[in-house]
Amino acid sequence: MATKKSKKKSVKRAAPKAAKKVAKRSAVKKSAARRPAAASAPRHPVVHWEIQSKMPERLHEFYGEIFSWKIDANNSMNYGMVPSGGGKGSINGGIGGTMGPISDVLVYVSVPDITATLDRIDANGGRTLMPRTDIGPVIMGIFQDPEGNTLGLIEA
Repeated sequence: MATKKSKKKSVKRAAPKAAKKVAKRSAVKKSAARRPAAASAPRHPVVHWEIQSKMPERLHEFYGEIFSWKIDANNSMNYGMVPSGGGKGSINGGIGGTMGPISDVLVYVSVPDITATLDRIDANGGRTLMPRTDIGPVIMGIFQDPEGNTLGLIEA
């Protein structure tokens, strides 16, 4: 009989805990439902990455061998396009030459107006390295942030 009482007590104790969990889950769902979907997505997503090199052909071979990347440099600029192979939401990239004295890795952010964005960057302590430039397949610009990190812009 003592076992029946202890079972009843454990059931009684478990019921309020379960109710609390359900209430907590529904509160989380309600708060998530109130947030607009756009709030979780960046307004200016990263859309491309790039490895800039003094000897891009060497890096085409290197990364092709290391990661089995299928790099397509069959274009007028010998720019190695690298498909991510990661499916929806993954970011394609490239391996190309560098304009500067060093090799670098860049990420590119999509913006609606490169010139206006570079103006804001310059006004806030950054520095334009390449103004809005139409290179054919894309319209781009490059800047440094106040700490010297280099990033690119692609006009959406």
